[in-house]
Amino acid sequence: MFNPDDSIIIMINYDNMFFKNVFSKMEFIMGIDYLNSYSKKFNVPFLFTQRDLNYNITNEKLDNFRNSMNKRRLNNRAPESNMDGKFIDEFNKKIIPENIIKTFKEDIFYHTNIEDILRGYKRNTLLMCGFFTDTDIFVSSFESYVREFNTYVVSDASSTYSERLYFQSLEMIAQILPVIDTRDMEKYF
Repeated sequence: MFNPDDSIIIMINYDNMFFKNVFSKMEFIMGIDYLNSYSKKFNVPFLFTQRDLNYNITNEKLDNFRNSMNKRRLNNRAPESNMDGKFIDEFNKKIIPENIIKTFKEDIFYHTNIEDILRGYKRNTLLMCGFFTDTDIFVSSFESYVREFNTYVVSDASSTYSERLYFQSLEMIAQILPVIDTRDMEKYF
């Protein structure tokens, strides 16, 4: 397990537009509750990143393909629930993001100074969470691994469009990196 003194929480795409498209809203909110208390108790900083939900690229054929894949992922999301409005209200009360770092693609390191910022904190353990598990969390966690950060994906504080995509992504991530949930963290902290 990691040491809180060496950890930082990376919150990827912590925004209403992303949250309203995920399947596990209640579990995510409970995960954020724990991370919030963990952050306060051990003085663990949050780092927020944000990209546009939909962005264009210059290669038109690739852009069309990406858009069709994103549409397919969106079509497979969980059906709306009567509770969604309540969950969105709860989400808005949990954490107010500060000093959001603008990202441009699913990889938070792509054309950003995030690695320098992380090195400036002098913390090497990244607790990665946010949206979307199958793209942004997946790509960014592997990229942080390549950059030799001690990376953990916090499963119940991350989510994506569908349960199937979520669990498939976590299974693939777990082949390379530790995947934990806040219940694991509670045992140690």
